Amino acid sequence: MQGLYGYFNRNLRGRKGQSGFTLIELLVVVTILGVLAAIVTLSLVGLTTASEVKACEQEYKTVQAGLDAYMAFNNVSTVTATGTTATSNMASPVLLYNAAGAPTFVRNSPTNFAYTWDANGRVLTIAQATGNTPPGPPVPTGCVVSG
Repeated sequence: MQGLYGYFNRNLRGRKGQSGFTLIELLVVVTILGVLAAIVTLSLVGLTTASEVKACEQEYKTVQAGLDAYMAFNNVSTVTATGTTATSNMASPVLLYNAAGAPTFVRNSPTNFAYTWDANGRVLTIAQATGNTPPGPPVPTGCVVSG
């Protein structure tokens, strides 16, 4: 048993004067961590663009549902279409938000974008809202009116 204890004592203890990691070991670890951080950062860059497009598409669907609800509530089959836009200041004749006791067809907060629609209440275009100060955000590339 003394031989085994002597073997462990000689081989499992560090060499005299060696306490810690070498410079090469530290550089390798830092390099590996840097590469992993770069991979994660690059994979997250595209997520913000995709989320902006999804938010724009969701807002478009909400405004379209609001127009449909407005038309159903007022029992109309057409709405004013020429030059009509829905922006946060709601200069158009179709009020989708709370105004003087009217019901809310979309939500209580204004939209980020301006919308135009045809006489049948179908949203045609999405544009940057310019009636605000400061103006709304630009429409993300990829956010288009569907069907």
